[in-house]
Amino acid sequence: AEPGMEVSVVDFAGIPAGSMLSIRAGGFRRQRLLNRCNEPFFFHGAASAAYPMQVDVLVPAATSGQLGPLGSGEHRLDLHPLTGVGPAGTSSGSRDPAAATAAATGSAECPGTTGTTVTAETTAMHVKLRVQEATCLAMPDGPPAIAAAQRYMDDHNLKDRLTHVLMNLLRERPDDPMKFLSAALCGDCGVDGKLTLDGKVSPDGKSPSSPSPRTEEEKGILRESIHVLPSCVRRGAPTRLLDFGSGETGFYSYEMLDDGRRLKVKSSKRKEAFFASFVEPWRPDAFCKALTEEFELQADTSSGALVFFAGATGMHREMLMSDSNGAECAQNFLCEVQQCLSSRFGGREAKIWLFVPSGLLEAQLELYATEWLVQHAKLVERSALEGRNLNDSGEIFPGMLVRDVFQQLDKNGNGRFTALDLKSIAANSNGKAKKLAGIASELASHKEKNGDRSDGMTLHDFETSLETSDDLQMAVQDIIFSGTLSAGGGSCQMAMMGDGTMPSLQLFTAPIGNRLPLVEGEFSKPVLAQERETWRGRIRAELSRANFPQGVRGLYVGIAAAFHAVKAVGLDGRVIDKKTVVAGLADTLEKLDPEDQRSISNLTLVQELIQWTFDEAACFVFKRNWKINADEFVATWSLGLFIQQYQALSTFESTSSRRSGRWKMARSRVLPPGPWWQQSTSPSCISADRLFEMPFIAWPLAPSYLLDIGSGEVGAYVYEADLLNGRVKVTRHTKIQDSFYEGFVVKDRVEDFATSIVQAFGIEPGLGRRHEVIAGGTTGLHREILLSDQEKRDQIFRFIGRVEEAITKQLGRTTVIRIFVPSGELEAQFELRGVEWLIGQASVDVSVGTVERWMIDKAFGLLLTADSSPNNLPDVDQTTSVEVEWVDARLKALGIHEAEVQAALRRADSDANRILDHEEFSLAVNAECALQAMVRRCCFSGTISAGGGSSQLTLTGCVRNGMAQMFSMPIGNRVPIVGRLFSTPATWEERADWVERIREGLRSSQFPKGVQGLFVGISAMYHAAKVAGVIERIVTKREAMKAFADALAQLDANADHRSIANLTLAQEIIRWVFDDDYSCMLFKRNWHANGTEYVASWTLGWYVTQFEGDAEVRERSSCNIQRISRGMRVRSQLRKFSGARLEPDMPAQPRAVRATSGPAALQTGPSLTAAAS
Repeated sequence: AEPGMEVSVVDFAGIPAGSMLSIRAGGFRRQRLLNRCNEPFFFHGAASAAYPMQVDVLVPAATSGQLGPLGSGEHRLDLHPLTGVGPAGTSSGSRDPAAATAAATGSAECPGTTGTTVTAETTAMHVKLRVQEATCLAMPDGPPAIAAAQRYMDDHNLKDRLTHVLMNLLRERPDDPMKFLSAALCGDCGVDGKLTLDGKVSPDGKSPSSPSPRTEEEKGILRESIHVLPSCVRRGAPTRLLDFGSGETGFYSYEMLDDGRRLKVKSSKRKEAFFASFVEPWRPDAFCKALTEEFELQADTSSGALVFFAGATGMHREMLMSDSNGAECAQNFLCEVQQCLSSRFGGREAKIWLFVPSGLLEAQLELYATEWLVQHAKLVERSALEGRNLNDSGEIFPGMLVRDVFQQLDKNGNGRFTALDLKSIAANSNGKAKKLAGIASELASHKEKNGDRSDGMTLHDFETSLETSDDLQMAVQDIIFSGTLSAGGGSCQMAMMGDGTMPSLQLFTAPIGNRLPLVEGEFSKPVLAQERETWRGRIRAELSRANFPQGVRGLYVGIAAAFHAVKAVGLDGRVIDKKTVVAGLADTLEKLDPEDQRSISNLTLVQELIQWTFDEAACFVFKRNWKINADEFVATWSLGLFIQQYQALSTFESTSSRRSGRWKMARSRVLPPGPWWQQSTSPSCISADRLFEMPFIAWPLAPSYLLDIGSGEVGAYVYEADLLNGRVKVTRHTKIQDSFYEGFVVKDRVEDFATSIVQAFGIEPGLGRRHEVIAGGTTGLHREILLSDQEKRDQIFRFIGRVEEAITKQLGRTTVIRIFVPSGELEAQFELRGVEWLIGQASVDVSVGTVERWMIDKAFGLLLTADSSPNNLPDVDQTTSVEVEWVDARLKALGIHEAEVQAALRRADSDANRILDHEEFSLAVNAECALQAMVRRCCFSGTISAGGGSSQLTLTGCVRNGMAQMFSMPIGNRVPIVGRLFSTPATWEERADWVERIREGLRSSQFPKGVQGLFVGISAMYHAAKVAGVIERIVTKREAMKAFADALAQLDANADHRSIANLTLAQEIIRWVFDDDYSCMLFKRNWHANGTEYVASWTLGWYVTQFEGDAEVRERSSCNIQRISRGMRVRSQLRKFSGARLEPDMPAQPRAVRATSGPAALQTGPSLTAAAS
């Protein structure tokens, strides 16, 4: 539930009858007739944030009374003052006013003024009206007209453009403002040039404020490239990335050398903002010069095209996402820069891809960069010059972290380990643990060879080795690294790395940044103590609302504003615990200049963020610059983007390679793990960070039992792997219709829950298996409980432990239940992955008439360029073609492996010339279901969803290993109900207020506009579409908008408020986000494909992600199994053959074979030849 505030009128006195009470709290105003104030006023937001407060009394002064119709002409109407009515109530609280009386003669107190006497002269009020016949445009009354006007403004981008022009007018203040406005709006100032964004004339006649006309196809591709993350990494060439930050521009060049063993980086920054310094003054030559100098470009025509990738963050992200005029202007500017570069470097092709990473994606990429740096650079140095980096006790890492790592190696629990003990760890662990075990094993072996005690390494020996061995230090810091902590001007983030068999990424973000007190005027100069406490309270409230976890352990790296805060304390560059950093921030805050508002805001934010989130055992390193050999690195999002895409490219290219030793790691992936999992479900072992470790569940030879523990029900799903066809099967899915905590845990219904699970999963006793594993995740209310309430958390895990015992007793074999907590962002990613997998199935039940032409063009364009950037779409026409023999490789690059699709593409080659052209492809799409599935997969761009308290949009690329962008706003369909925005019946004015609130939420949350592609609507979006009658089939944006509008118009005036709120929310999100011509929607919940019914839940995405991500391990394991099996058969045959020679009664013919040489003997046995083959 969202925080809110109720204001009730308890008592009043001296207020005239018929008055209206108006209360303002922050940005909201509520007003009501005084005699109807029995119900409280409800305001959105916490009481601590509801300021300024203001109470007004609106008193009616006069009335004409009810009149008949007025004819044409002038009419003088006498107004009678509303007098003779005493106060509406007294201190006793009487609230029933007398009826308003007619005007009386004599003196009376005028209710409209204070201390004014109304006499006969002053009461002679009148008004003169002129009425005449006229014609006007027929417009509907109420919000339909308002909605039409707003839609017109949105369609033509009038608000953004007029605002921009007026801002330029006030800044320039020309002598002739009307001429300036006319020129700016029309794009012509009456001279040879045209106006730029700042109102000045561009001598070359190009106007960014009035972009040149482009075809819809060109405009669509450019707009899409802003929202979709491009594929940047190329083999054998540097990747050039630009970071358009708020106040500066970063230039980064990355190139991986020595087969991925060394990264070459060149980076620089210019204190020139992209828009303010280059675009607005229209300086393409200056920007071209900056690119040439910073990237050290050479006039070498043999080096191929000049390609740059530019990401907009901070202020530029906000501008490009909210101002389509500014986005068009930036695109036009970069087009001119491309021409400038091409002419400067002898006609070489130049391309600059502009894209906008979301705030969440930026934090995710920063985490990837930090993780890579932790793996390759030392966190701290032991040199004398950097002695301050060590702890007070002279340690590199705090003792608690070292003990935790040692306990992972000491599996026997006897306080020591030997090289032999570490072999099992190295054989059955993931990369990090395997690396650590290998290094520790070498140290233990070295110790034993040197004649030291042969009873293994103790904790003291391990700590001593850590001080002297760089390799061991690197391995330890890699395994204890848990995530990043960052803060900025408008938000703060925490990214967590899981430590399961397949590591997971959890992201948390809160819309609270260090600039908010300054922007909103919360701080005075000097900053008062009360204002600091108010700021602290607001931080805690936002962290609580954002479901930030508590009690987190591990080692976290502080970056961005978190780094600068701790640098001001002097604790950067060393490993420190929570107590040290919190105390240091507190001491520095006391010594700060009270007028230093920004520092006070930032240090307070970081202090509260650490205090809220982390356990006392957590440790931190606040670090910005990292050294690897002689090179220096910074953990930027651009480095993370390069690392992520390079690793994805390397994984894709190595799928056909064969490396040894993978079968040992794969053994734990074949069947569910044993009872050792029970260690993690003990309440005493559960900490907040352990809750986020996503377990591996996609075992190929056993069913996976998954629980979705939602707010009001528990979903049960059984998934199995179809290894023959490479698909996922759902054998059971059902709901346990009761709340897990309130319905089972609180009432201690252990046996009932155990029986419900066994029945829901269909598990039978006595199947011959030694154990069963049940995994699950908590969402909604239960996610909040596990993250914020330690007492309830322990209660839940004690309950789960008893359920395990009950199921074990029922089944007669050990049962383990493993629960983890997916963050809201991870849940959205899994939902996206599940939908993405479903929509690409050839046999899925999706109804579509004629496939949209733009969808066919896009799919064919991607087929042509599958091995290049997803945004590099060619101009598709009837002459472009692709060789059929390359179809398989291109489909694989797109992540499509269906044999039906490959066969359908070959059938599409109607003239059998082994060339597939656009016309053949178009005709085949309308006839082949498999090709329609491929088109859906190529055009699928994300999901839209909504709930009671929030709405989400996810954008994904159309190639394999693409990264998703997520947008979320804290507005859902329950907001009008909780905020009591609607009366009964809901008026048009109230509906219009709800529409405006949705748009403001979309605007403030930086939801994109003009997005293209095929999107799937789920959750509340699906239910809204169901009411509108547009489910189970692909519809265009125009069809969806018309259906929603018709459904709203047909709703009864007394309709359910939730239905009105949900339909309006869905309509406004679609109107705001999607392109009118190049977007389609599919609203669907239950899917039928491959003879199985699927539900697009996050659990499906969880299973599919791990099933497909583990395909390489399964493939290598199968090869190893076959190789071992063949070798065993051959050895068995050889043993039989050799044994036959030694038999005394062996026939003569085999004896003749005995005299033959070894190779000849092998050739004489056909059965052996077959076995060897």
